[in-house]
Amino acid sequence: MRSNSIYRRIRGEKELTFSELQKLTDRFNLSIDGVLNRRSTSGALFHYNPLKISDQQSYISQMQRMLNILNLLKSSSDNEIVYTARSIPFYHLVMQPELAFLNLYVWNNTLQLGNVTFETFCEKLDKKVILSMYKKIHVAFLAIPSKEIWTVHTVGFTLRLLEYCFYTNAFERKNTVLMLLNQLTVLMEKINQDASSGFKEGGQQTPFLMYNCSIDLENNSMLAMKENRLSLFLRLHTVNFIETDNEELCQATFKNNNDLLSKSTPVSGETSEKQRIRFFDHVQSKIEKLAQKITEI
Repeated sequence: MRSNSIYRRIRGEKELTFSELQKLTDRFNLSIDGVLNRRSTSGALFHYNPLKISDQQSYISQMQRMLNILNLLKSSSDNEIVYTARSIPFYHLVMQPELAFLNLYVWNNTLQLGNVTFETFCEKLDKKVILSMYKKIHVAFLAIPSKEIWTVHTVGFTLRLLEYCFYTNAFERKNTVLMLLNQLTVLMEKINQDASSGFKEGGQQTPFLMYNCSIDLENNSMLAMKENRLSLFLRLHTVNFIETDNEELCQATFKNNNDLLSKSTPVSGETSEKQRIRFFDHVQSKIEKLAQKITEI
């Protein structure tokens, strides 16, 4: 294509042909529906990058995608995350990397290679690159105001994974699972501190609001708001996620989240001290109960 033809299309003087549009969307990994801003009441378009554990680069690429999403949100002055936490949100888990590795390990052994211990699996990971990515993800998260909806079963998801792995001999040493339980305690103490102050890292800049919902959550979802535009991210197959900006689905999720919030008890801020203490004491008692059970075996 000649340069004068290209500039006519850039200036909007000439429309792109369907063939040209297809080439552009293929080159930049975009969807034609998204470019055309097609709105449908009968379907929603999702973006999905499947994880291939046999290729660590695919996991690193997935983490980069997540980091790009958070950085994009961080760049806006009008932004917010509302997270429904069926299990502990990933951007918290990265503060204790072995806990994040646990989800990856279970997915790997269930769906992929199998017959590998947790310790051996972790040894083969490119920790230098992955831990660097984890840190960047957490730093980006710290700059975005957040509301998180938890239940008393949220931490139970990780506890069930740990107990399952222990009884199926996934750990070479008992101390490994006890170390992970200790990491979980440290992580929950950190989240408790942020919930107590109502701000991330205990500061006075980025709001962190946490709620205890009495209704069991169906999945992990992150509804992101940036300059009055909504995007929805759904956790899939433990470690993957899919995303969409379908207006109807995002608005329906926005309404559902507000309904959940209205049925939830705040556990952040000074006025929620009693509820917060009760919630985190309950969580810690579950962690200690499993630790004692494993210690005595």
